[in-house]
Amino acid sequence: MKTKLGYIILGLGLFLTLSCSKYPPSSDRLLEDLAVITQYDTKADFNSYKTYSLAPSITKITDKDTTVMTGPTADAVLAQIDKDMQAKGFVKSAPSAKPDLVIEVTYFQNTTVYTYYYGNWGWYYPYYPYYPVYYSSYTTGLANIEMIDLKNADNVNQRASICWNAYIRGLLTGSHTTAEITAKVDQAFIQTPQLVTTAK
Repeated sequence: MKTKLGYIILGLGLFLTLSCSKYPPSSDRLLEDLAVITQYDTKADFNSYKTYSLAPSITKITDKDTTVMTGPTADAVLAQIDKDMQAKGFVKSAPSAKPDLVIEVTYFQNTTVYTYYYGNWGWYYPYYPYYPVYYSSYTTGLANIEMIDLKNADNVNQRASICWNAYIRGLLTGSHTTAEITAKVDQAFIQTPQLVTTAK
């Protein structure tokens, strides 16, 4: 009898503990941490490029639609790219001037929703899952900065290769300061020392 009562008390304690638990705050979630990954075409001679153009806005792709991202944060990202490109020796030009390189920024946002319930009475309860049902969600983001080689593009087949790109996880999720965001954009250029030119 004591053993059975002990199991009941233990079960109630576990139930109450789980019922009160919440999804960890963003500061404790690895998926929200800023992380930078860069890659480049090892055959590309960056010293042969001089001019570039930068897309005026960031394309935002979510689970539901594709829109244009605007505002101070987006502006800060684009401004930092300009700053880093010019520090590497590149000269910005208009798209109509047929630049050597074109840079585009795409932001992918994904929202994951969890549905869960507490209890193990579904085997006889007619409306499975057992009430109450709890919901929790979190949003992750990934920014992709792509550098497209127009100088060596295949104009006949309208194809151009990507000579450099950077993935920055968590960049525009809204949980980081502007200074943190621009620092990671800067880091993407720092960790690719090959991306520099002295072309005249």
